[in-house]
Amino acid sequence: MKKLLSMLLLVAFSASTYAGGAMSGSHSGHSMSSAKHSSGVHFYGRLYVGYDDKQTGSGSADVESLEDGGGKSRLGLKMTETLGNGLQLVGNLEYKFDPVDGTQTDGSDCTSVSEATSCRTFNLHIGNLGIKTGLGYFGVGTYESPYKTMGKFDNDMDTAIALNEHGGTSRGGFGQAGTMEGMLAYHAVMGPAEISYMVSVSDARSNDNTNTDQGDYSLGIQLKDMFMAGLTMGYARTHDQANSGSGESNDKFFASMKVLPNAGVFVTHEDLNVVNTYKASSASNGDITTLGTHYSLGNTDLQISYAKGDSDGAATEDYKTLGLSARMKLSKTSDITIGYIKQDFDSTGSDITSRGIGLTHKF
Repeated sequence: MKKLLSMLLLVAFSASTYAGGAMSGSHSGHSMSSAKHSSGVHFYGRLYVGYDDKQTGSGSADVESLEDGGGKSRLGLKMTETLGNGLQLVGNLEYKFDPVDGTQTDGSDCTSVSEATSCRTFNLHIGNLGIKTGLGYFGVGTYESPYKTMGKFDNDMDTAIALNEHGGTSRGGFGQAGTMEGMLAYHAVMGPAEISYMVSVSDARSNDNTNTDQGDYSLGIQLKDMFMAGLTMGYARTHDQANSGSGESNDKFFASMKVLPNAGVFVTHEDLNVVNTYKASSASNGDITTLGTHYSLGNTDLQISYAKGDSDGAATEDYKTLGLSARMKLSKTSDITIGYIKQDFDSTGSDITSRGIGLTHKF
């Protein structure tokens, strides 16, 4: 009976994926064992609904929305199969979706060809298959880049009050929101050191629908508790080969420190040269330095962050960002978050202010 249920759920999931997608992630969920004890399929998901109020510029009207426009809701599966001789086959498939309005991102005209991607119910977030060995993991597919996963401190990622949407960190696929398609990947943990590297092997993105070009890469190294208990530090890079002969790169240095049992501080410094990662729809390069703290008070996790953007170009693109949020745990699998964030440009009136509240449930 257990095997029959597993097969039925897997078939149902495959059908929904074929019809338009399905998935997204949380790492806590319900497991289902396959026929062999050495293999397994793990289904997981996360539902998020949020209300936010955004104002751009002092004279503009507020824009209010009730949805999951950031794609925090996920539906996914992980699979493992023991191959013997110390080898294990590992796969992960995860989709983003919006449970409120049915379109994964904002789309004003879903009949337009240019809006076809944004008006899909499900969008692929990650999808990969690889082999875990004694020397590390080797895989191929779509991954979150090391630039994103290493030194990621924002609890509000993929929501209306996310730091990367307000200049608190870099933005876009080659920035803090990096998900890279068509990649060969390697990952390993050796004592206190974690290293990750991935490179694109696909030709120009205009020919194959991936978001990378051949030669694009991302790498990262992270050291945990190596020099001091509670201290994590590291470096990450992402490289875009397309925009010039030698390409353009973003570099990130990061560190975090647990200073109390219920408190920690973090810092990141990013040197951004890939187009549209310092500021949306802008060719400006620049540096972003971010400072922040996490503090737990009972069932509530507080996050306070401050960032300074220093443009290499016009002074009108320099800014400061302040963000405040509180995530209150309702249970082991559910929480509610309220927050405020403002990106304050030094010399213009194009400040961006967002306020939001969101409810999350993981399964």
